[in-house]
Amino acid sequence: MTVTPPDSLPPGSASPLRLIREGPFARLWWASLLSSTGDWVALFATLALAGRIAGGVERGGETATLVPLVARLLPALFFAAIFGVLADRVNRKRLMVMGDLARGTLVLALAFVDSLVMLFMVSVALELFSIMWQPAKEATVPNLVRPESIVTATTLGLTAAYGTFPLGAAIFFGLSKLPAVQVGEPEALAFFIDSITFFGSALLIATIPIRQRLPDKVREGRFDLRAPLRELKAGVRFVTSQPIVRPVVFGMAIALFGGGVLFALGESFARRTLTADDSGFAALLFGLGLGAAIGVISGGTLARRFSVETVFGTSLLTAGGGLIATSQADTVPGAALWILLVGLGTGGAYVTGFTHLHGRVSDDFRGRTFAALIAMLRTGLLASLALAGATAQLLDDRFGPPFESGTRNVIMVGGIIVLVTGLFTLRNLGRALPRTIAEEARRSMQEAADAYTSLSRTEQSPPK
Repeated sequence: MTVTPPDSLPPGSASPLRLIREGPFARLWWASLLSSTGDWVALFATLALAGRIAGGVERGGETATLVPLVARLLPALFFAAIFGVLADRVNRKRLMVMGDLARGTLVLALAFVDSLVMLFMVSVALELFSIMWQPAKEATVPNLVRPESIVTATTLGLTAAYGTFPLGAAIFFGLSKLPAVQVGEPEALAFFIDSITFFGSALLIATIPIRQRLPDKVREGRFDLRAPLRELKAGVRFVTSQPIVRPVVFGMAIALFGGGVLFALGESFARRTLTADDSGFAALLFGLGLGAAIGVISGGTLARRFSVETVFGTSLLTAGGGLIATSQADTVPGAALWILLVGLGTGGAYVTGFTHLHGRVSDDFRGRTFAALIAMLRTGLLASLALAGATAQLLDDRFGPPFESGTRNVIMVGGIIVLVTGLFTLRNLGRALPRTIAEEARRSMQEAADAYTSLSRTEQSPPK
């Protein structure tokens, strides 16, 4: 793969194949694909390790699996905004390389963990470097491709990040079935593979020429210790005050809060409500993953034909409607079909939401914007995990047919939340877009007028 500066690329939108074959974005994409695959393998290994540490007791095992999940969600609530400031004020390539090297080292430590406390601590440390890596990566993408290729690049990036979910599951399943593997060894092998992927990602990213406009104080080696706090406040003000950014960030966070009930109640819904076995729950997961993959690809395609904002809002409506229909399903095939629709809408919302922010946020605030998005997404998912189970138990047998199941009721309420969020997002973006376009047009006209006036004065002034 040759490294080509973005300015030297030919005008026009580059094809997906070309974007991942040559140029700086190709190296970033392959690095992301490599580390994401290993990360999914490690996630399944971590969940299996948590269940094994808990002693294999059924309820204890289910509770133990929450330990690595919470460890992956909690750090973003407190540190995502800080790392967002760093992504805007520190060399992003160094942040990504440092994050990959640290993750490659920490994931090896998981092979020696023998308690849930240690598993939680190492997982938190691992996630800290993950949330340092992600805002820097997302903020870098628009600097590596031409503006007309951002939709394609975002689609490819999310495909690498989330499309590797089934691949990671297949690899871990294959490791667990190896004849020579003993109890506990599949997890150790998975962690070793993940470590290699992180080190490989760091090596690729280290070769990418990344252009970044750093503040004068940073370039000159002067940095005020109070600057991060000021920059953090500025980033929060930017995200909450921009009418074209705020609906997307809050829309994705609230939608994930509603959709997160599937993560919290999916297994209970499959086993107790649909009376399915392990294969039934796997079918629901497969439907969600397949739908998300199709949604990422189709969302990117539709965003090139229609407005990104329209596809984003419509995707939220699709996910919400799918959740409501899922809550009323009586069979595993029926639920899997509707969950595929949930994944379709979720994947479309992700790719168009990220594309919207890539194209609308300036480089100075891009790191903080994506950090805020990551923090709010994790907050929504964590709140959903915390509330869904207890709420389902509270609503059990509180109402008559067909609302006697608390699990069905919570999934339906989650769908309604996502549906309403989609409607409000479409309404708010519909109001904000004309205002933003008008402001940009006025600014461009004023700049053109100023340039014309300056040129006229230059031509009229007598030579010296």
